[in-house]
Amino acid sequence: MKPVVTLYCIADEAGFRLLRGKGAEIEEVLHASAEAFDDVEHEFGARGRNRAGTGATGFGHDTRSAAEIERPRLAKHVVRALEAEWQKGAADRIVLAAGPKMLGALRDAMPGQLAGHVAAELAKDLSDVPVHALYPHVEGVTKV
Repeated sequence: MKPVVTLYCIADEAGFRLLRGKGAEIEEVLHASAEAFDDVEHEFGARGRNRAGTGATGFGHDTRSAAEIERPRLAKHVVRALEAEWQKGAADRIVLAAGPKMLGALRDAMPGQLAGHVAAELAKDLSDVPVHALYPHVEGVTKV
């Protein structure tokens, strides 16, 4: 039986990593920080930042926080990279891992055709977990 190859997408508000693996053998294939994209304010996750100014409501005022504005922008870049990697045909399924808000943004940015290949979603931030220590966090979803 051929081993299942998983394409992992691990994202947070600072950037993302794409990894490919068969069981415990996982390797990073791509990573990028929010700084790499001109249209994303890379410090949007910082506390106290609010592009809407004072947050006053009214006509013409955007009361969303900077994170609410920038997260979908970054998610679009993540999904484009994920889609390009998927097109290479080197994986059988996709697993997404991100905090709940970023996971929602990834879901919203994902085209239906690619979403059909998502085998699992982990609503936890694994962005700081080194590649060699990742398998215990994803072990349950890597079994077929």
